[in-house]
Amino acid sequence: MLPADCAGLYAPHAVSLELVQVTRRYGTQLALDRLSIHVRDGDLYGFLGHNGAGKTTAMRIVLGLVPASSGQVVVDGFDAVRYPKEARARLGGLIEVPGFHGHLDGRRNLGLLARVQGLGRREAAVEVERLLGVVGLAKTGTKAVQAYSHGMRQRLGIAQALMGSPRYVLLDEPMNGLDPEGIAEVREILRRAARESGTTVLFSTHQLHEVEGLCNRVGVLYRGRLVIEADTATLFAAARGRHRIESAEPARVGEWLAARGLSSNVVGEQLELELAERSPAELLRDLVRAELPIRAFAPRPASLEEIYLSHTRAAREATASPESEGSAPRELSAPGEGSALSGLRAPAGLRAPQERRAPGGAVWRVVRYELTRVFAARSVCVLVLLPAAVGVAAILERRQELQRSLEKVENAELFSATDVTAFEAVARALGAGLPILALAIAGLASQTLASELARNTLRNLLLRPVRRLEVVAGKALALVGVATLGFAALAASALAVGAACFDFGDVTEVLPNGERFALVEAGALWPELWRALAFSFPPVLAYGALGLLAGSLLRGAAPALALAFGGYVFLDLARAFARAWDVEAWLPSAYLPSPLGDTSFVRTFGDLSQGVSNASFEYAQGAWSVPSLWIVACFLLTTWRLSRRQVA
Repeated sequence: MLPADCAGLYAPHAVSLELVQVTRRYGTQLALDRLSIHVRDGDLYGFLGHNGAGKTTAMRIVLGLVPASSGQVVVDGFDAVRYPKEARARLGGLIEVPGFHGHLDGRRNLGLLARVQGLGRREAAVEVERLLGVVGLAKTGTKAVQAYSHGMRQRLGIAQALMGSPRYVLLDEPMNGLDPEGIAEVREILRRAARESGTTVLFSTHQLHEVEGLCNRVGVLYRGRLVIEADTATLFAAARGRHRIESAEPARVGEWLAARGLSSNVVGEQLELELAERSPAELLRDLVRAELPIRAFAPRPASLEEIYLSHTRAAREATASPESEGSAPRELSAPGEGSALSGLRAPAGLRAPQERRAPGGAVWRVVRYELTRVFAARSVCVLVLLPAAVGVAAILERRQELQRSLEKVENAELFSATDVTAFEAVARALGAGLPILALAIAGLASQTLASELARNTLRNLLLRPVRRLEVVAGKALALVGVATLGFAALAASALAVGAACFDFGDVTEVLPNGERFALVEAGALWPELWRALAFSFPPVLAYGALGLLAGSLLRGAAPALALAFGGYVFLDLARAFARAWDVEAWLPSAYLPSPLGDTSFVRTFGDLSQGVSNASFEYAQGAWSVPSLWIVACFLLTTWRLSRRQVA
């Protein structure tokens, strides 16, 4: 509903979706120049313009994918920038090439988006089947989207745009690259959506035949400026069409017309001509008096292409004229009517949406989406469990070392050997598995944004009723869940295999006569074991936050992965230089096991579990605070970067 104090501005036709004086600059290039368009409730609105006219930019601004340099987007009478979630709860969109997870089928792709849209499990399943039926993909089965044809992908893109029955759907070149049959199918989908669901549709195109006979209203864009906006019926009524003359002697008729200053084009036995100021009745009377063989004389309405070309030609001429600066686009009215929208400017006193449509729990909806998306790839499960496998291998290797040491003691090759306990085995497993876990989480985190940007799937996510901050928070929490799973698997396997191979007893020294001398009691090691586990998890999360930041900086999956891995190696190598400046404690690498000079508490615990009584952890004060600072800083930078990023 529109605010009461704004309702008068929209009479007699309610403007449901509006751009008001929207400008967008890319450096020195002006993509949109004070663009104002007015889409009324129930319109099938054709947004026309040549390639590069600014159609896609305008639609991205409406959908919140690109910010406007100035101006206002109004949806149902409220500012879409102030209430982005409410705006996107009413909007659906398809911009250029639709992006989907190629290894999933169409149902699972739509199902993921339906849950982010706020639908329950059963509602989502019903909605997905409805949409697949609407776009004619109900029988695709489990076929992966990467095996879809271009037309099937385009129809699936329209399906995601119609998700949740939005009030307004914006489609950018929806028929691009389709064959005639595909174009006819898409036209019918749009008609059905407008007729059966009451959906208001705005779609852009530079192919005029796609609009004719479909849209009830059009707007023509030329070099970022709207040159005309009107009902199609009004456009055709206002356009001066040509007349058609059919004759057995077209050449003779053409000569007669030329002698009277009327130019004509001969096509077979027909002539086409413009009458200018001549009356059709007078011309027909003169033709009959001249005894010319006339079979038919009738008006030929102007085509949309002719109307479009006439207005863009006028805009081109006006652009070249200095007097045209600041001129407003024309709004045509039907005969006898005043323009309902002429002179409309930014509605004053816009209020909050009176009808709240955006569902709550956006962060958890993104968490569910991310976890489902991540674990749909089996390789992720292997990646998460790999550190646990490496940790188990380290324990088994330590067991073999112990057997060799005991044999040397029996053979008097060694005076004594420190017995291995499960405490030391756990330390060995953590020392081997944690660096791999941190590297895996950093790499996985780098793909959460970068890979989705590369595949255009992030755009589909941002078209749902969620803020960008909520997207980052949801993805970050999902990464915490994955990291927790990997860490739990590593810790549990280390404890279980360590207990199976050794025991959680006192640390003892084995003498040649078989006697054992207690070095450290088990009771003193249990608290240190829990500290080792507690101090090891925050730096893993810090590297995950670094990976997330890397993914927000770069678009491609491979460059983001390289940046995340490079950052991991750099921070590990930087410890040697930071130590000289006494700032090593500020690096997350100081709290994680490393083959390049380990300073983590895991190493301290390993020394204690071998009977080293004077082992101490130098950076105990920063074990929690320093990794936490890195996590918060990377999260804030990622959020800032994504908030300013244009999602094409």
